[in-house]
Amino acid sequence: MTVLTATCGAIVTRRVKESMVYRSNSLILAVGALVHIMLINAVWTAAYGAGGGPDMPLDRLLLYVTLAGVHAWLFTGPILQFMQRRVSQGHHLFDLLRPVSFLPQMAAHQIGFVAGVLLFMVPALPVAFLVGSLAPPASMAAGLAYVVSLALGLLVHTLLSLLVGMSVFWMMQVDSANLLFRVISQFFSGAFAPLSLLPGWLAAITQFLPFQATTYVPVAIYIGEVTGAGVLRQLTLQAAWVAVLALALRFTWSRAVRKVVVQGG
Repeated sequence: MTVLTATCGAIVTRRVKESMVYRSNSLILAVGALVHIMLINAVWTAAYGAGGGPDMPLDRLLLYVTLAGVHAWLFTGPILQFMQRRVSQGHHLFDLLRPVSFLPQMAAHQIGFVAGVLLFMVPALPVAFLVGSLAPPASMAAGLAYVVSLALGLLVHTLLSLLVGMSVFWMMQVDSANLLFRVISQFFSGAFAPLSLLPGWLAAITQFLPFQATTYVPVAIYIGEVTGAGVLRQLTLQAAWVAVLALALRFTWSRAVRKVVVQGG
């Protein structure tokens, strides 16, 4: 456990340092996120102005899409491209020689990227208040539950990304898989609009998918759309998805590692 903690901690620290070295890239990501938030707010405001908005109050909806935009920014870690480079260039062989399994190393890279992004997110939050509609959580309890839900959502997103990333052991190019994953995950996670606004049959489908655990659940808790016993139920569901995805990832890795060929034995 000490070796695992030390190795993963070193990887996270290195990723944070890389974010500081390539701060221009991180700043551009921050500006892009703020522009995205501003445009989504403008679209919904115009829709309500034209009388075409849903039953949800405008200020509550704008709060949702603003915070969901922040989540989309936080979860943009390019772990699939990173894994592709490691495998295609043969560097994953060095990763396999380390005393820590390949998957925790990749997870540490993803978490390190998020930690690096947070350094640029904090100064940008006041701007998000201006261009978007950020507001305090519905209650103190909702704020605390949101932090727990956000952490679980990050774990779900990381496990999903790693699971899709395993495709690099069967495919030479994963850009198509990455694009498909981003489109599906953003739509079914509620990154564009609350899942409660989807048509009945489509909303029912989201209940059987893990994507809602990454964005919709924590944001819905924050704005007070999920309250009381519903909060505990959603947190339990997120934890269950973490367990299921971890088992699926372990099974997939046991198959993927068989694709690794070491010349000369």
